[in-house]
Amino acid sequence: MSVSECVIKLVQTGKITKALGDEAMALYERSRGEYAKHMGPAEADAAAALATARSMEAGAKRMKNDVAKQAIGFANFERTMLEHPDGPIAGVMDQLTQSLRSRGTRNVDAVREDIWNQIAGRFGDSMEKYAPGLLGATRAQIDSAKNIVREIFGVQTGDNLAAGAAKSFADVRTYGEDRARAAGKNFEPNENWRVPQPWNSEQVRKAGGKEGADFIADFKEALSSGGIARLWDTRKNAPASQAETDFILKRAYADITGTGGGTGTFSPTQRTFEFADGAAGAEAWLKLQGKYGAGDNVMGLLTGHMNKMASEIALAEVIAPNHRAAIAAVIPRLKAAEAQLSTGQRLNPVRMLESAKMVEKTYAVLNGSANAVEGPLMAGILGGLRSISTAAQLKGAILSAIPGDSVTAGLAANFNGMPVGRLISGVIRDIGQSGAEAKSLAARMHLTAHSAMDFNHGYRFFQDQVAGPAQLRFMATTVVRAQGLQAWTEMMKRVFSMEFTGHLADHVHLPFADLQGANKPLANFLERYGISPAEWDTIRAAPVLDTNGTKFLDTSAIADQRLGEKLRTGIIQERRFAVLEPDSRSRAITTGGQPQGTFLGELNRNIAMFKSFSITMAATHLMRIFSQQTWGEMAKIGLPFMMMHFLAGAAAIQAKNLFYGKDPQAMDTPKFWLQSLAQGGGLGVYGDVLNSAFTRNGRSPLAEAGGPIGGIVEDALKLSSSQVRKLYEGKDTNLATELTRVGRRYTPGTFYSKLAVDRLLWDNIQELVDPDYRGSFRRMEETLKKDTGQQFWWSPGDNTPARGPNLGAVRTQ
Repeated sequence: MSVSECVIKLVQTGKITKALGDEAMALYERSRGEYAKHMGPAEADAAAALATARSMEAGAKRMKNDVAKQAIGFANFERTMLEHPDGPIAGVMDQLTQSLRSRGTRNVDAVREDIWNQIAGRFGDSMEKYAPGLLGATRAQIDSAKNIVREIFGVQTGDNLAAGAAKSFADVRTYGEDRARAAGKNFEPNENWRVPQPWNSEQVRKAGGKEGADFIADFKEALSSGGIARLWDTRKNAPASQAETDFILKRAYADITGTGGGTGTFSPTQRTFEFADGAAGAEAWLKLQGKYGAGDNVMGLLTGHMNKMASEIALAEVIAPNHRAAIAAVIPRLKAAEAQLSTGQRLNPVRMLESAKMVEKTYAVLNGSANAVEGPLMAGILGGLRSISTAAQLKGAILSAIPGDSVTAGLAANFNGMPVGRLISGVIRDIGQSGAEAKSLAARMHLTAHSAMDFNHGYRFFQDQVAGPAQLRFMATTVVRAQGLQAWTEMMKRVFSMEFTGHLADHVHLPFADLQGANKPLANFLERYGISPAEWDTIRAAPVLDTNGTKFLDTSAIADQRLGEKLRTGIIQERRFAVLEPDSRSRAITTGGQPQGTFLGELNRNIAMFKSFSITMAATHLMRIFSQQTWGEMAKIGLPFMMMHFLAGAAAIQAKNLFYGKDPQAMDTPKFWLQSLAQGGGLGVYGDVLNSAFTRNGRSPLAEAGGPIGGIVEDALKLSSSQVRKLYEGKDTNLATELTRVGRRYTPGTFYSKLAVDRLLWDNIQELVDPDYRGSFRRMEETLKKDTGQQFWWSPGDNTPARGPNLGAVRTQ
């Protein structure tokens, strides 16, 4: 019986799947071709048949194992859902992302970040050398990153940094493949693929020529030059014949671009191009990726691939290897459970954060489908407008972040029994050391990732706001980084995580029973995240690191690796109370779980723009307050929360006043403290509504509801319609004045540059184009005094300030 007949019979009798049979035949053909180079036809056929038989035996065993792991994974996922004290919907949501009620359930979000931190730690300190500066990566960094690819292909470049990174990438790939396989992911890694091939659909459309003619010609040239060893027929999982070259390349073009019935999701699952070993393959890969893929952003490509690896492993481990099937199976049951809710339960505001629909949206964020681009034109235009808004309207974000994060970090520390003084000393120590030593130690302990890793794979403070054309994305990220917002956020995350391990190190001498009496909040933390007294004893046995007299528990050295992960994911989730960043739930709201370029996806992104902070506040601190069992416990947490946010909001308002040329605002009025509460974020999503009530910006309620994009559209309409109306009425038009007003509003900048740019640039431009410029400046001063009782210490229209700020204005005269 031939190999082909044998495989067909096994498939028909159900002993192997058709996919495994196709894989076996592809292996047989590949093996016979390889053996034929060194053996006669009969010997090559026999050797290939033996290799195929062994592979089929292993594949059948693996298939049974993977089916068992899928069943076990889904059973655990389902049990947690059904046994959850807050119902099945909460049971699923708590396994996807952080619990609204601080349940401490193992979830994809936290596990994904822990895996990502471990991957980053495997890259080592050398990754810091690839961290881009304020104006982006240097040419030397870009060239060295390309050398990483050459090293992966086996070319010795003489670049020691790139050689080390290539070795680390191989280590990470092995780690990821082993862990994914252990979780039950059914795949056979092929070493010949070496690096990912993320072909960019929009770039292929632009540079590929009419109907992909240039694209096909470029890949044919790589084939003929030996840069591409061979093409693969992805439908058959077998090498394509030379006669099929044009057909395979046309189909690849259709798959990548989404034309001709293609899906537009060519990479990372459909691999067609097997690049050759050595310099020829490396140069072909770099040339073609430069034109049709990642361009110069090789580090972004590699780290993005590893981030996807971390997400897939987390989804497989927490939900099931086939997580899509598991989620599809539970959604109808969650909708059936919702159908049983009473009218009062349906009106519960918590359902905004926890519902069957929210499960679908959150899962879309976690599996990456919400990050896809389905309508490149719409996504480019509206994403570009969001980037413009980010650069223009976040000039003073750091002035709000410093007092706000200081308060939330202090509250999170206190909730877990950590002295706030530890945080303060940690911040001072980190600043004093320029963060270098702390960064290295935190990465080695798997607590945080290197900043270069975070930046390159796309983590940003306002992730869904920074979009559109590359130039506008660059402008927005530069503004965020130039004002120190990214550095501040990274430092606070690092300090909180490190000091939490120091907090643990201070108590490892205590058995669990004694810890209950010595530090009840810390004992509650352990119980909340399911760490038993026996597991606490294992944690206590881990080494304690002494760095310049400060001790930290080394979470990476805990004997039980799964226990180490449990502890670190608990720290990660408590850190999210300390430094508010949008998790998958928040991003599900701001994106609607929809891809970019779709109507609903762009509508959600535009309306929810800059609301992620308030949403995250509602999902963390506010839910923690309201989920307490008694009114007394609510008050114990809630009153300090409100009082501290009053102070944080007040500090942010007064800092912005001083930096924007105004005297401090009088602080002995109810209006000021209502503003402070809204500014501090204590009212969550309602704070934005209240804050807009105190702000005169000349915009309609409809524009406010539409978010920053609504404001841009209204400004554009006013700019055009007002001039047309004046022209129709026979009046003089002053387009230059209107353009100056709009230009001032949308000029990118930072808190330390805004005032000087306004006074030295825009005020002088207004004097040139506005006949009534003196009256305009006077009205600005009168409006400010009428609204808040304030005066300018650097008045509009003056090239230099007449005086310094009047700090005594903090009280009404």
